[in-house]
Amino acid sequence: MSSWEVKNLVLNWTEKYRPKKLSEIIGNEKAVSQLKTWADEWEKSLTPVKKAVILSGKPGVGKTSAALALANE
Repeated sequence: MSSWEVKNLVLNWTEKYRPKKLSEIIGNEKAVSQLKTWADEWEKSLTPVKKAVILSGKPGVGKTSAALALANE
């Protein structure tokens, strides 16, 4: 198996098991709750005081997964 095939398998595995909803994210419950509250305000047709969200942190902590899970909801 070539290194490209191994890399492709790893990427497929990570995408396969990526959280699809915010409720599937494990850990950092406070940040997930704040993100959901912010999104719910938009859904209720209210303009939140904070109109944008900045997801920051070290690589691999779940910033992209949280953004994609929120987008799926």
